[in-house]
Amino acid sequence: MSEKKGSVQDIVELDVTKDGDVCNQEELHSLYQQTYYCAARKAVGLEKLYILHIDCDWKSNQLAAALSNNSIHLTSTDTLEKISTFIAHDQNISDVHFNPVDPNFLLSASSDGTIRVWDIRNPRSHAQEFKDDSDQRIKPFSSFDINCDGTLLCGGTEKVKNDTYLLLWDTRSSKILSSYSDFHEDDISHVQFHHTSPKMLASCSTDCLINVYDLNETDEDDVLQFCMNTETTCERLQWLDYNKVTKQENISVITNTESVQIWDVNEASQKYSFTREKISEALKRKNAETCFAVRCFRQGDEKDPLLLAGSNTPNRGCLRMLKMRDGKLEPYAILYDEKGGNSQMIRSAVFNQANGQVVSGGEDGIINVWMPGKDKPVTSGTTRKFKTEFLTKKAVSPSKKPYSK
Repeated sequence: MSEKKGSVQDIVELDVTKDGDVCNQEELHSLYQQTYYCAARKAVGLEKLYILHIDCDWKSNQLAAALSNNSIHLTSTDTLEKISTFIAHDQNISDVHFNPVDPNFLLSASSDGTIRVWDIRNPRSHAQEFKDDSDQRIKPFSSFDINCDGTLLCGGTEKVKNDTYLLLWDTRSSKILSSYSDFHEDDISHVQFHHTSPKMLASCSTDCLINVYDLNETDEDDVLQFCMNTETTCERLQWLDYNKVTKQENISVITNTESVQIWDVNEASQKYSFTREKISEALKRKNAETCFAVRCFRQGDEKDPLLLAGSNTPNRGCLRMLKMRDGKLEPYAILYDEKGGNSQMIRSAVFNQANGQVVSGGEDGIINVWMPGKDKPVTSGTTRKFKTEFLTKKAVSPSKKPYSK
């Protein structure tokens, strides 16, 4: 099982004195439009657990974090005040999502072969469970998603013997709606429904393919609309905002080499590719080997999409957002914690289009809430009060497969 590039294990072998910014702080701030400050910061438990996945429901002010001990940690999205923590699965959790129609219900998927629905008002036992054991084989889920109107559920699996499955359910019934095993040849690393078209779905895989499906079609031969070969292992995709001027529907994908590709769905062609070196250059960093890509974010209202990326070199790390505009990466925002940089490998992050808020979590078991503002970065001799809880014990190692980031 491969380790994510740029992880702590890789970085300790590098000469960290060669990393850092290529310019001074004054020049850096002249390049970046925004400064984000850390509004809240909290550890998730007594053990030093990895945070694998995060989802937020902004309207109800709720955050769910999937942890490396197979539990789910619920907090508020602003102060990170704890709501509850519960064990959700017997094996690694592959993702978590709030029901977009009713945020009282949270869904989680796992390599134990189940997708479970939790009533977070009383999460002692799951309210519903989805799985496919029709052929007496457990199908470990590597990713899942629920569509924008809450009616369809899709799970992508690891490779089981010679098959990789894309499974669909009507959320009102635990009976499987469709099962496809011919669309990918290796583990499905990510699936995502379109944010406004409930029957449009995309998946990507370690087989290097991005597939787009029209679930209005009932014939299996017609369901697959587009197939795009990235020629590298895909880790995570993101539907981007529809461009009304060019009438383009684009998808971004982050690869296992920390590169980012943008694809035109309707033409099934690659528009842009940003290598790790290009991302490092845009971040204004010296050492590309320590840089990593976290997430691509939609801003809405046809604004340029953002890329959250950074470096976690000890005492020299950073976390920043870049704007993806016309095939170029442009500096957009600097995210500062109380040390002036980034201190952990970020595994997951979400973005609030309404106010620009970013929530991130990673390998130190720390959740950060980042807010855009005019606060100056913390420097030596400067103090700021943070909602912080630091707890240091031996880490629990998660699965190292690319889709468990």
